[in-house]
Amino acid sequence: MVFAAVCFATTGTSQELGPDNLSPLGVATMRTIIGAAFLIVVAAIMRNKQPRTEYKPVAPWLWLAAGLGMALFAAAFFAGVRSTGIAIGTVFALASAPLFTGVISVVIQKVRPTRQWLIATVVAIIGMSVLVLAGNDAQLNGGGIGLALLAGFGYALFAVASKSLVASGMPSEQSMARVFVIAAVMLTPTLFFVDLEWLTQPSGIVLVVWLGVVSVGLAYWAYATGLRTLAPSETTMLTLVEPVVATVLGAVILDHRPTAWAWFGIVVVIGALAYESRPSQKNVRH
Repeated sequence: MVFAAVCFATTGTSQELGPDNLSPLGVATMRTIIGAAFLIVVAAIMRNKQPRTEYKPVAPWLWLAAGLGMALFAAAFFAGVRSTGIAIGTVFALASAPLFTGVISVVIQKVRPTRQWLIATVVAIIGMSVLVLAGNDAQLNGGGIGLALLAGFGYALFAVASKSLVASGMPSEQSMARVFVIAAVMLTPTLFFVDLEWLTQPSGIVLVVWLGVVSVGLAYWAYATGLRTLAPSETTMLTLVEPVVATVLGAVILDHRPTAWAWFGIVVVIGALAYESRPSQKNVRH
Protein backbone atom coordinates (compact mmCIF):
# COMPACT_ATOMS: atom_id res chain seq x y z
CA MET A 1 0.00 0.00 0.00
CA VAL A 2 2.87 2.35 0.79
CA PHE A 3 4.47 1.49 -2.57
CA ALA A 4 1.18 2.51 -4.20
CA ALA A 5 1.29 5.83 -2.33
CA VAL A 6 4.86 6.40 -3.55
CA CYS A 7 3.68 5.89 -7.13
CA PHE A 8 0.78 8.30 -6.53
CA ALA A 9 3.25 10.86 -5.19
CA THR A 10 5.05 11.16 -8.53
CA THR A 11 1.99 12.81 -10.08
CA GLY A 12 2.72 16.38 -8.97
CA THR A 13 6.41 16.30 -9.84
CA SER A 14 5.62 14.75 -13.23
CA GLN A 15 3.18 17.53 -14.07
CA GLU A 16 5.75 20.16 -13.08
CA LEU A 17 8.14 18.62 -15.61
CA GLY A 18 5.44 18.39 -18.29
CA PRO A 19 4.13 21.01 -20.75
CA ASP A 20 2.99 24.37 -19.37
CA ASN A 21 -0.25 24.37 -21.37
CA LEU A 22 -1.55 20.96 -20.29
CA SER A 23 -5.22 20.45 -19.44
CA PRO A 24 -5.89 18.95 -15.97
CA LEU A 25 -8.98 17.09 -17.16
CA GLY A 26 -7.15 15.93 -20.27
CA VAL A 27 -4.28 14.62 -18.12
CA ALA A 28 -6.72 12.83 -15.80
CA THR A 29 -8.50 11.18 -18.72
CA MET A 30 -5.39 10.16 -20.64
CA ARG A 31 -3.70 8.67 -17.56
CA THR A 32 -6.85 6.66 -16.87
CA ILE A 33 -7.01 5.34 -20.46
CA ILE A 34 -3.32 4.42 -20.54
CA GLY A 35 -3.52 2.92 -17.06
CA ALA A 36 -6.48 0.77 -18.10
CA ALA A 37 -4.59 -0.43 -21.21
CA PHE A 38 -1.52 -1.27 -19.11
CA LEU A 39 -3.59 -3.23 -16.59
CA ILE A 40 -5.31 -5.16 -19.40
CA VAL A 41 -1.90 -6.25 -20.73
CA VAL A 42 -0.68 -7.21 -17.26
CA ALA A 43 -3.88 -9.16 -16.58
CA ALA A 44 -3.50 -11.05 -19.87
CA ILE A 45 0.13 -11.94 -19.10
CA MET A 46 -0.61 -13.00 -15.52
CA ARG A 47 -3.63 -15.06 -16.60
CA ASN A 48 -1.35 -17.24 -18.72
CA LYS A 49 1.12 -17.73 -15.87
CA GLN A 50 -1.29 -18.36 -13.02
CA PRO A 51 -3.44 -21.46 -12.50
CA ARG A 52 -7.10 -20.86 -13.26
CA THR A 53 -8.99 -20.19 -10.04
CA GLU A 54 -12.68 -19.83 -9.29
CA TYR A 55 -13.95 -16.63 -7.72
CA LYS A 56 -17.29 -15.50 -6.39
CA PRO A 57 -19.61 -13.59 -8.73
CA VAL A 58 -19.71 -9.83 -8.11
CA ALA A 59 -22.81 -7.67 -8.37
CA PRO A 60 -22.64 -5.37 -11.43
CA TRP A 61 -23.35 -2.29 -9.29
CA LEU A 62 -20.07 -2.83 -7.41
CA TRP A 63 -18.11 -2.60 -10.67
CA LEU A 64 -19.99 0.54 -11.63
CA ALA A 65 -19.47 2.04 -8.15
CA ALA A 66 -15.72 1.38 -8.25
CA GLY A 67 -15.40 2.77 -11.79
CA LEU A 68 -17.53 5.81 -11.01
CA GLY A 69 -15.54 6.47 -7.85
CA MET A 70 -12.26 6.40 -9.73
CA ALA A 71 -13.62 8.57 -12.55
CA LEU A 72 -14.88 11.12 -10.00
CA PHE A 73 -11.58 11.13 -8.17
CA ALA A 74 -9.45 11.54 -11.30
CA ALA A 75 -11.52 14.33 -12.81
CA ALA A 76 -12.40 16.21 -9.62
CA PHE A 77 -8.93 16.03 -8.08
CA PHE A 78 -7.08 17.51 -11.04
CA ALA A 79 -9.78 20.15 -11.55
CA GLY A 80 -9.91 20.97 -7.84
CA VAL A 81 -6.15 21.42 -7.57
CA ARG A 82 -6.26 23.63 -10.64
CA SER A 83 -8.98 25.82 -9.09
CA THR A 84 -7.82 26.20 -5.52
CA GLY A 85 -4.11 25.37 -5.63
CA ILE A 86 -2.11 22.23 -4.90
CA ALA A 87 -2.02 22.86 -1.14
CA ILE A 88 -5.72 23.37 -0.41
CA GLY A 89 -6.85 20.86 -3.05
CA THR A 90 -4.56 18.12 -1.73
CA VAL A 91 -5.56 18.70 1.88
CA PHE A 92 -9.31 18.55 1.24
CA ALA A 93 -9.12 15.60 -1.17
CA LEU A 94 -6.68 13.34 0.67
CA ALA A 95 -7.82 14.28 4.18
CA SER A 96 -11.50 13.77 3.42
CA ALA A 97 -11.00 10.38 1.72
CA PRO A 98 -10.36 8.38 4.94
CA LEU A 99 -13.29 10.11 6.65
CA PHE A 100 -15.66 9.40 3.74
CA THR A 101 -14.38 5.81 3.68
CA GLY A 102 -15.14 5.37 7.37
CA VAL A 103 -18.66 6.73 6.92
CA ILE A 104 -19.39 4.59 3.83
CA SER A 105 -18.05 1.49 5.60
CA VAL A 106 -20.32 2.11 8.57
CA VAL A 107 -23.43 2.81 6.45
CA ILE A 108 -23.02 0.08 3.82
CA GLN A 109 -20.85 -2.59 5.40
CA LYS A 110 -21.77 -1.98 9.06
CA VAL A 111 -18.06 -1.99 9.92
CA ARG A 112 -17.11 0.37 12.74
CA PRO A 113 -13.64 1.97 12.55
CA THR A 114 -11.30 1.06 15.39
CA ARG A 115 -10.16 3.60 17.97
CA GLN A 116 -6.58 3.10 16.78
CA TRP A 117 -7.54 3.97 13.20
CA LEU A 118 -9.47 7.06 14.32
CA ILE A 119 -6.54 8.41 16.35
CA ALA A 120 -3.99 7.65 13.61
CA THR A 121 -6.22 9.21 10.93
CA VAL A 122 -6.81 12.44 12.86
CA VAL A 123 -3.09 12.80 13.66
CA ALA A 124 -2.09 12.01 10.06
CA ILE A 125 -4.57 14.57 8.69
CA ILE A 126 -3.19 17.22 11.05
CA GLY A 127 0.36 16.41 9.98
CA MET A 128 -0.54 16.37 6.29
CA SER A 129 -2.33 19.70 6.63
CA VAL A 130 0.72 21.29 8.26
CA LEU A 131 2.95 19.77 5.58
CA VAL A 132 0.92 20.90 2.58
CA LEU A 133 -0.15 24.30 3.91
CA ALA A 134 3.47 25.14 4.68
CA GLY A 135 3.73 25.98 0.96
CA ASN A 136 2.97 29.34 -0.60
CA ASP A 137 0.11 28.52 -2.97
CA ALA A 138 -2.71 28.27 -0.42
CA GLN A 139 -5.79 30.07 -1.74
CA LEU A 140 -9.38 29.41 -0.76
CA ASN A 141 -11.86 28.85 -3.56
CA GLY A 142 -15.33 27.49 -2.85
CA GLY A 143 -15.67 25.70 -6.16
CA GLY A 144 -12.19 24.21 -5.92
CA ILE A 145 -12.81 22.99 -2.37
CA GLY A 146 -16.08 21.41 -3.49
CA LEU A 147 -14.26 19.58 -6.29
CA ALA A 148 -11.57 18.41 -3.88
CA LEU A 149 -14.22 17.03 -1.50
CA LEU A 150 -15.90 15.31 -4.45
CA ALA A 151 -12.52 13.75 -5.27
CA GLY A 152 -12.22 12.50 -1.69
CA PHE A 153 -15.70 10.99 -1.86
CA GLY A 154 -14.90 9.37 -5.22
CA TYR A 155 -11.75 7.78 -3.84
CA ALA A 156 -13.63 6.52 -0.78
CA LEU A 157 -16.34 5.00 -2.99
CA PHE A 158 -13.65 3.33 -5.10
CA ALA A 159 -11.88 1.96 -2.00
CA VAL A 160 -14.98 0.45 -0.41
CA ALA A 161 -16.28 -1.08 -3.66
CA SER A 162 -12.83 -2.41 -4.59
CA LYS A 163 -12.58 -4.21 -1.25
CA SER A 164 -15.61 -6.30 -2.23
CA LEU A 165 -14.16 -6.91 -5.69
CA VAL A 166 -10.82 -8.27 -4.49
CA ALA A 167 -12.56 -10.21 -1.71
CA SER A 168 -14.29 -12.23 -4.44
CA GLY A 169 -10.99 -13.94 -5.16
CA MET A 170 -10.40 -12.33 -8.54
CA PRO A 171 -6.70 -11.51 -9.14
CA SER A 172 -5.81 -7.89 -8.38
CA GLU A 173 -4.70 -7.03 -11.89
CA GLN A 174 -7.92 -8.38 -13.41
CA SER A 175 -10.21 -6.53 -11.02
CA MET A 176 -8.33 -3.25 -11.43
CA ALA A 177 -8.25 -3.63 -15.22
CA ARG A 178 -12.04 -3.88 -15.28
CA VAL A 179 -12.49 -0.96 -12.89
CA PHE A 180 -10.23 1.33 -14.92
CA VAL A 181 -11.82 0.33 -18.20
CA ILE A 182 -15.15 1.45 -16.74
CA ALA A 183 -13.59 4.69 -15.47
CA ALA A 184 -11.92 5.29 -18.84
CA VAL A 185 -15.21 4.83 -20.69
CA MET A 186 -16.84 7.36 -18.36
CA LEU A 187 -14.04 9.93 -18.82
CA THR A 188 -13.32 9.54 -22.54
CA PRO A 189 -16.16 11.87 -23.71
CA THR A 190 -14.44 14.76 -21.88
CA LEU A 191 -11.64 14.67 -24.47
CA PHE A 192 -14.01 16.36 -26.93
CA PHE A 193 -14.17 19.44 -24.68
CA VAL A 194 -10.52 19.99 -23.68
CA ASP A 195 -7.44 21.29 -25.47
CA LEU A 196 -5.08 18.40 -26.30
CA GLU A 197 -2.43 20.41 -28.12
CA TRP A 198 0.03 19.67 -25.32
CA LEU A 199 -0.09 15.99 -26.34
CA THR A 200 1.77 16.86 -29.54
CA GLN A 201 4.87 17.65 -27.47
CA PRO A 202 7.31 14.87 -26.45
CA SER A 203 7.12 15.95 -22.81
CA GLY A 204 3.33 15.63 -22.91
CA ILE A 205 3.51 12.08 -24.26
CA VAL A 206 6.13 11.09 -21.68
CA LEU A 207 3.98 12.63 -18.95
CA VAL A 208 0.78 10.68 -19.70
CA VAL A 209 2.68 7.42 -20.29
CA TRP A 210 4.45 7.79 -16.94
CA LEU A 211 1.24 8.70 -15.13
CA GLY A 212 -0.71 5.90 -16.79
CA VAL A 213 1.86 3.15 -16.21
CA VAL A 214 3.23 4.20 -12.80
CA SER A 215 0.57 6.29 -11.00
CA VAL A 216 -2.28 4.10 -12.28
CA GLY A 217 -1.06 0.71 -13.53
CA LEU A 218 1.61 -0.19 -10.98
CA ALA A 219 0.04 1.88 -8.20
CA TYR A 220 -3.43 0.36 -8.30
CA TRP A 221 -2.14 -3.14 -8.94
CA ALA A 222 -0.22 -2.80 -5.67
CA TYR A 223 -3.19 -1.04 -4.05
CA ALA A 224 -5.61 -3.86 -4.86
CA THR A 225 -3.11 -6.45 -3.64
CA GLY A 226 -2.78 -4.65 -0.31
CA LEU A 227 -6.54 -4.26 -0.10
CA ARG A 228 -6.87 -8.03 0.25
CA THR A 229 -5.55 -7.92 3.82
CA LEU A 230 -6.43 -4.35 4.86
CA ALA A 231 -9.72 -2.60 5.49
CA PRO A 232 -10.67 0.25 3.12
CA SER A 233 -10.39 2.75 5.99
CA GLU A 234 -6.82 1.58 6.64
CA THR A 235 -5.80 1.81 3.00
CA THR A 236 -7.04 5.39 2.58
CA MET A 237 -5.25 6.37 5.79
CA LEU A 238 -1.99 4.77 4.62
CA THR A 239 -2.12 6.67 1.33
CA LEU A 240 -1.68 9.87 3.37
CA VAL A 241 2.03 9.10 3.04
CA GLU A 242 1.67 10.44 -0.51
CA PRO A 243 2.23 14.16 0.34
CA VAL A 244 5.27 13.18 2.39
CA VAL A 245 6.89 11.45 -0.58
CA ALA A 246 5.72 14.23 -2.92
CA THR A 247 7.45 16.81 -0.72
CA VAL A 248 10.70 14.82 -0.74
CA LEU A 249 10.53 14.40 -4.52
CA GLY A 250 9.93 18.12 -4.92
CA ALA A 251 12.98 18.88 -2.79
CA VAL A 252 15.25 16.42 -4.59
CA ILE A 253 14.10 16.82 -8.20
CA LEU A 254 12.54 20.28 -8.39
CA ASP A 255 14.66 21.95 -5.69
CA HIS A 256 11.53 22.94 -3.73
CA ARG A 257 13.02 23.20 -0.27
CA PRO A 258 10.52 22.32 2.49
CA THR A 259 10.14 24.73 5.39
CA ALA A 260 10.67 23.73 9.01
CA TRP A 261 6.89 23.40 9.40
CA ALA A 262 6.79 21.07 6.39
CA TRP A 263 9.40 18.80 7.95
CA PHE A 264 7.40 18.84 11.19
CA GLY A 265 4.32 17.75 9.24
CA ILE A 266 6.32 14.90 7.69
CA VAL A 267 7.37 13.67 11.13
CA VAL A 268 3.77 13.80 12.39
CA VAL A 269 2.44 11.82 9.39
CA ILE A 270 5.16 9.18 9.73
CA GLY A 271 4.43 8.91 13.44
CA ALA A 272 0.72 8.39 12.74
CA LEU A 273 1.49 5.69 10.17
CA ALA A 274 3.80 3.95 12.63
CA TYR A 275 1.05 4.04 15.26
CA GLU A 276 -1.52 2.62 12.85
CA SER A 277 0.84 -0.22 11.88
CA ARG A 278 1.04 -1.43 15.49
CA PRO A 279 -0.95 -4.58 16.29
CA SER A 280 -4.31 -3.84 17.86
CA GLN A 281 -4.32 -4.40 21.62
CA LYS A 282 -7.17 -6.84 21.34
CA ASN A 283 -4.97 -9.05 19.16
CA VAL A 284 -1.99 -9.04 21.50
CA ARG A 285 -1.60 -12.16 23.60
CA HIS A 286 0.09 -12.04 27.02
